[in-house]
Amino acid sequence: MVNYVDLDPGPGRKDYRCGVMSYDTHNGTDIAIRDLKAMKEGVPVLAAADGVVRALRDEMDDVSFRDRPADAIAKRECGNGVVVDHADGWQTQYCHMRRGSVRVRAKERVTAGQPIGLVGLSGKTEFPHIHVTVRHQGKVIDPFLGTAGGAECQIGREPLWKPEALAALPYQAGAIHIAGIVAGKPDVVKARAGELDQPTAAADAELLAVWAEVYNVVTGDALTLRLTAPDGRTVVNHTQQIERDQARVFRTVGRKRPPGGWPPGTYRAEITYARDGKPLAEPVRAEVTVR
Repeated sequence: MVNYVDLDPGPGRKDYRCGVMSYDTHNGTDIAIRDLKAMKEGVPVLAAADGVVRALRDEMDDVSFRDRPADAIAKRECGNGVVVDHADGWQTQYCHMRRGSVRVRAKERVTAGQPIGLVGLSGKTEFPHIHVTVRHQGKVIDPFLGTAGGAECQIGREPLWKPEALAALPYQAGAIHIAGIVAGKPDVVKARAGELDQPTAAADAELLAVWAEVYNVVTGDALTLRLTAPDGRTVVNHTQQIERDQARVFRTVGRKRPPGGWPPGTYRAEITYARDGKPLAEPVRAEVTVR
């Protein structure tokens, strides 16, 4: 979970838990996939409910909006997508789908759970994810709140998610999106492309480094990157304070090859992310075996 619906009527941002996992005027729920490798392998987008396809687009390239002129996506910020009309004035819209992946046609009837395309990187986005907007009678509805009200800063009395989906989408005040260990200097482009996954490393590797990318960071948050040797000894343990609010940050820490090379065995990384001294999510772990 990367962004929720922005419920702040002003220029600020506020998600349904009164946190900041959103941005000004964001009208949907963003669920990211791991990286470009996963996008190329194909992650299905499923229709949320029975309905009829109202409109679609399927010809935009999968390119970060930061790598193209601003006018290239003007009035097409959703990218490749599908709009489905449901009963009683409900509507869902699915954005940023992969070019050429849309599997439905206009006016086609779809059923809940039916694949309608694949997650992509089209439109106004810089990472592969699916953006889902829910509307009722033309008004944006946060699916975590529904329309029946409820206590402030909590899930609504009647959220729109099915119970099993809701259980799989616990609220996250911050998200460690991707992380790992690499032999050599970590490269953010390769990390986002899914090209830093290395199950093994050579004993003469110049550097072993831990890396992580975190979404929706807040000034003062703490990101800790820790690497331990096969014998349990700490190789590096570094906490980095976040200097300013940002949509995402990429951080690394490493240690140069010791004299005689890296002792063989499995090296383990643990990445933790905290706010006000409290962890925001379960630690992310990774490992690499030196041979």
